[in-house]
Amino acid sequence: MSKSTPLSVQNAFNDKLKSSQEQAAAVRAAHAQARQAIKDNPRLSAEAKKDDLAALSKDTRAKLDALKDEQESFVKGLRDKVEKEFRGNQPADAASMVSRRDAADRARKLDEREAMEVLQEAIAGNDPDFAHAIGTRSRSHGWVGVAEVYQGAFPETAGSAEALAYLDENTGAGYNLFNSATFSAPTD
Repeated sequence: MSKSTPLSVQNAFNDKLKSSQEQAAAVRAAHAQARQAIKDNPRLSAEAKKDDLAALSKDTRAKLDALKDEQESFVKGLRDKVEKEFRGNQPADAASMVSRRDAADRARKLDEREAMEVLQEAIAGNDPDFAHAIGTRSRSHGWVGVAEVYQGAFPETAGSAEALAYLDENTGAGYNLFNSATFSAPTD
């Protein structure tokens, strides 16, 4: 598995959104065509048309929901992959896991000013677990100065941090609005 770059993450994310939008448009177009065929069928009674239209709407909604779930799963998988790259390879032995858990617990207790001071001490003292815990917290809390110091000490994380920032910026309210419009059921 190759390491993600900020550009590859941006392209994958944007390509998936475009693909989802095109697929949803195709589902809605097929719905409109099938709806018209049902309405124009002189061999169906009004009750049969009503039942067929209800079944068509239900089927279309299920297809749109499946497309949305597929997109959400893709975005979650992409984020998980980049976050894993941001964390780097970490030993899975018990002592290492306890060390990381302890470092994360200590990092949660820091504010931005303390984080900057303690991060510099962790870097100087060669404590990568604690430095990483602080770097992760600073990224998730928007502490730009602290995150930049961390990325300067661990430059291999800079691309992952940039890719995560892109995903964070593009999966907020605008993304939710995009999904609402893209995966909305056709109006009858």
